[in-house]
Amino acid sequence: MTDPTAPSDPAPAVSVLIVAWQSGRHLARCLEALDRQTWRDFEVVLLDNASTDGAVDALAPRPWLRIERSATNLGFAAGNNRAAALARGKYLVTLNPDAFAEPGWLAALVAAAGRHPEAGSVGSVQLLDADPGLFDGVGDPLHATGAAWRGGRLQPARPVAESATFGVCAAAALYRRDAFQAAGGFCERFFCFYEDVDLAVRLRLAGWSAVVTPDAVVRHVGSASAPSAFVLRHATRNRVWAWLRGMPGPLLAATLPATAAIWAAGVLVDLVRGRGTARAAAFAEAARGLGPTLAERRAIQSSRRATVGAFARALTWSPLRYLRRAVDLRPIPDLPARVAEPPGDGAGVVAVIVSYRPDRTLDRVLDAALAQAGRVVLVDNGSGAAVQDRLAARARDDDRLTLIANPDNVGLATAQNQGLAAALAAGADWILLLDDDSVPGDGMVAAMLAAWRELPDRRRVALLTPRLTDPEGTLRPRLLTARGRFDLARTPLVPGAVVRDGVFAIASGSLLRARVLEVAGRMDERFFIDYVDVEFSLRLRRAGFEIVGVGDAVLQHRLGEVRTARLLGREKTLSTHEAWRRRLIHRNRVRVWRRHGTACLGWLAFDLAAALYDVWKAIAWEDDKAAKLAAILKGQLEGWRD
Repeated sequence: MTDPTAPSDPAPAVSVLIVAWQSGRHLARCLEALDRQTWRDFEVVLLDNASTDGAVDALAPRPWLRIERSATNLGFAAGNNRAAALARGKYLVTLNPDAFAEPGWLAALVAAAGRHPEAGSVGSVQLLDADPGLFDGVGDPLHATGAAWRGGRLQPARPVAESATFGVCAAAALYRRDAFQAAGGFCERFFCFYEDVDLAVRLRLAGWSAVVTPDAVVRHVGSASAPSAFVLRHATRNRVWAWLRGMPGPLLAATLPATAAIWAAGVLVDLVRGRGTARAAAFAEAARGLGPTLAERRAIQSSRRATVGAFARALTWSPLRYLRRAVDLRPIPDLPARVAEPPGDGAGVVAVIVSYRPDRTLDRVLDAALAQAGRVVLVDNGSGAAVQDRLAARARDDDRLTLIANPDNVGLATAQNQGLAAALAAGADWILLLDDDSVPGDGMVAAMLAAWRELPDRRRVALLTPRLTDPEGTLRPRLLTARGRFDLARTPLVPGAVVRDGVFAIASGSLLRARVLEVAGRMDERFFIDYVDVEFSLRLRRAGFEIVGVGDAVLQHRLGEVRTARLLGREKTLSTHEAWRRRLIHRNRVRVWRRHGTACLGWLAFDLAAALYDVWKAIAWEDDKAAKLAAILKGQLEGWRD
């Protein structure tokens, strides 16, 4: 017999759980962001935790919104548990009222959950709402001494690949319903703070992993409304309880001395700051709850399925990461195998071209791109009204050409990201990146696709690059390759050759599998220009993907300003840049050294040598020596200060 109280509509795939308490203006903005989600198969269960600010009452009704009310403030943990009990979705997504999701957020979380059935939770990339150039957190590392933090909080935001993390921040996270229920949900004794860390520990002990995915982006205000004494009490007490409940016995014993020392040091520091009494009171409260905590520990540890070694490997052990509250993301070994292959015919090719004050070469680039791709997205970076009017006229004459006209120069990386977004929205399977002075040879795209189809392990291949030529003959058709971390070779890229294990490829001419962007992230907009492609390539390599050079595909390309110089009667053809570009090049190369240098030590040594050669070139061969050397020094310092 059918239950007459049961909802008549089918259960949604996703239930978004929002616990609201004195959320003010943030709550309406949070729901407006959900209105814009590209993934529409969701419901929202909003639990009002006895708010008195009227924010919940002021909400406009929505067909997917269900509001429940509590007579008292249950706290974040119990509030989410109650909302979860009312939810109908396969996935439970927790969302703070002051977290504002980008339109593709839910779609990215669900896609990542599908790629990783072993993951009990999927985390978001959280940006600081007041300054989206800073991380609010990406992944929740857990140190062996029991301290957890939002990875990289208040540090410059950067693209990340889909990665393993110890746990996820419940401000914006997906949980599998079966994993959440089997683990018992959030521990309601915690009220708030560390309840998501404690759940992450229990999910780990049960054998689940956790991942962070790059396209699930939210802007988060943070707990600005919570009084500091409140935060200190609950965060300190709950950290102790989470450590005692979840840490396997051998690890608990091994880390006890260091943990106790850190707790004691924290009390001493707080004494100096005038908060020592509050900190000590929080530890005392944790001690008073020792009985229930140990009883819960026995139940948790008795059902543990993960080995002590597996749990230990997921922890953060580095004291420097702990002190810096750094990001701690781990590569997923078989990530390339989890990304769907594009169709074999390569029909969905979209070219993305970035132009800045182009000459007439751009017309040749557009002609070649339109001949080899189904659509072309041209992003012009503030080239002026006359140029943009001409480009707009051409776009009106060909419905396969889309123009994005930026009023100012937003940088190569940002412009490429604009083009990538447009290409993905157009349903691209492959994306061809081009500069405004790089002309594809006849059949370049077809040659790269043909080479990809012949590769036996083509799912590993994220990017194909052509053989480069230039009118002056200064470009040597070679591809830097490395099979491991320590080797490096300059492999000739000649007609007929297919060169594997590329370290990096210049962006122009690259043919990129569109679906790879879902797990590799986009271009780093902080770089503006220069080393954008190097950073992206090394990020692909660290994620397990491969770059392949195709000798039968030809691109006519210009690299920098080419000029002839003389020294002691010897003439030399140089590719050079002005001082302002030298600063960006050296700033960005240091950023890449710090971020990805250990992924390929052979390349790191090569690029260190290239940096020294650039200094020598400025001294020995070029004009404006002082300005260029000063720019190099300034760029290096900026890169190390980041």
